[in-house]
Amino acid sequence: MDIRAALKRVSDQRDLLMTLINQVPDQLFVKDLESRFLIANGAVVADKTFIATGEAVTVEALIGKTDFDLFAAPIAQQFHDAEVEIMRSGHPVLSTVEQNVYADGGTKWVSMTKAPLRNVSGQIIGLIGLAQDVTKRKEMEDQARFMAHHDILTGLPNRGLVISRIDEALAQATQNGSSVAVVFLDLDNFKWVNDTLGHQAGDDVLKTAASRIAGSLRLSDIAGRFGGDEFVIILRDPPRQSDGLIRLLERVRTRVAEPLQLAGQTVCVTTSIGVALLETDGTTRDELLAKADAAMYRSKRNGRNTICLASQLLPG
Repeated sequence: MDIRAALKRVSDQRDLLMTLINQVPDQLFVKDLESRFLIANGAVVADKTFIATGEAVTVEALIGKTDFDLFAAPIAQQFHDAEVEIMRSGHPVLSTVEQNVYADGGTKWVSMTKAPLRNVSGQIIGLIGLAQDVTKRKEMEDQARFMAHHDILTGLPNRGLVISRIDEALAQATQNGSSVAVVFLDLDNFKWVNDTLGHQAGDDVLKTAASRIAGSLRLSDIAGRFGGDEFVIILRDPPRQSDGLIRLLERVRTRVAEPLQLAGQTVCVTTSIGVALLETDGTTRDELLAKADAAMYRSKRNGRNTICLASQLLPG
């Protein structure tokens, strides 16, 4: 009778413990020295499947399994190595943001705390982990970081990021002996669109122009919005001959000038383009921007919807 009573007390205590940990909204688990699951609450298994079979995970089925049963091998290996080091060193790792990639390709970000588990003698016998889902927070942080460096309307790099990318391109060109072209684009008669068709139509023009400009470039090139209806392109290692450079930019100019529907009307919005080349027209970012800007305004004076190289400008 005493044995049965003791076993019942143990069973009741275990059931109470599992009830308590299952009420924890975050993932809570305990592993042994081989990183095998000993205890896991409902939150651990709620969104997981076994990678080999695709079957849903249960608390009972997870006991004795490892992360290799839940995640792709490279990710599971990272988790395993980190846990081995925690148990070896005895030092916890607190609130580390990890990305979980599941068998179906889905991802989730968690803030993970892992600490060595010790017995009453102080000996490390395993590891305890607590993970909080921070996917939404991570997405909001990434979005805020993106918007800090990109134009809200078009999604292109903003003025600050464009300037930073020019500096990077110039440093790389100096290092490897290549060149850089800085290109200024200004939409022609954009004010007419805003004044006649309204600001919504103006926003549509800017978004369409941004998409067309970016879609006309090589993978190595960068397009950004400098402000208003001004765009800047950074051409890394542009064609050495001016005719090749003009052909590349003609593709951009022609694409931007294609008709589009605005407020029930078919409208063509063209662009005036100015180009400045490293060494030929300047060696610093400010020199190249100023020369490209001046060349763009000459394109305007030449009748708009044209391309002008800074080297074609008259002295003074």
